[in-house]
Amino acid sequence: MDPTLLIAAHGTASATGLATTRSLVDAVGAARPGLRVELCFLDVCDPRLPDALDSLSGDVVVVPLLLSAGYHVTTDIPQVVAGRDGVVVARHLGPDPLIVEAVADRLRAAAVEAATTVLAAVSSTRSSAQEEVETARSLLEAEVGRTVAVLPLTGDLVAAFAELAEPIAVAPYLLAEGTFYDALIGAVGTRGVVAPPIGVHPLLVRLVLDRYDEAVR
Repeated sequence: MDPTLLIAAHGTASATGLATTRSLVDAVGAARPGLRVELCFLDVCDPRLPDALDSLSGDVVVVPLLLSAGYHVTTDIPQVVAGRDGVVVARHLGPDPLIVEAVADRLRAAAVEAATTVLAAVSSTRSSAQEEVETARSLLEAEVGRTVAVLPLTGDLVAAFAELAEPIAVAPYLLAEGTFYDALIGAVGTRGVVAPPIGVHPLLVRLVLDRYDEAVR
């Protein structure tokens, strides 16, 4: 019997973002009939990762639904799974070219002729996460064929956007709607367009299963 695929999402208070995450999990299950696919959370929502692992029998592959190697990837998840037999943690998602291609798709769909293009990413003090965001920025720049800057999602975003040439095209390096996405929408105002988050994109579905298969091998 194949190991259970346990998707570990960050968690959000946003009902829209939570619905997007659940729809993604459904899409992963639909793409691999017969594979047991479950969802848990690392913060905000239940069930949390320890409880989800306690409820499952047999082998489990945990796929972190996370874009960068921040605290949850480097510390939290390894501590939770330590000493648990039959539990393997797959690699997190970023900055895989499939993710960047999905971000580029969302940006193209926004259909804006931009003077400035930014990749809006959650800020992290960890150098590992910062390096991965820079890699994603470089890959996105090559994908869309124009200069892309990183916009950290911290501090006064309105002031940050005011310094940029308009119109501005914002590519959110985000998996789903939530506080960060809402802040982007509010801060941009009439200065440009914010593309949708990655959401339930076929390339993201494929990447989650790729990470699972890699861990099983």
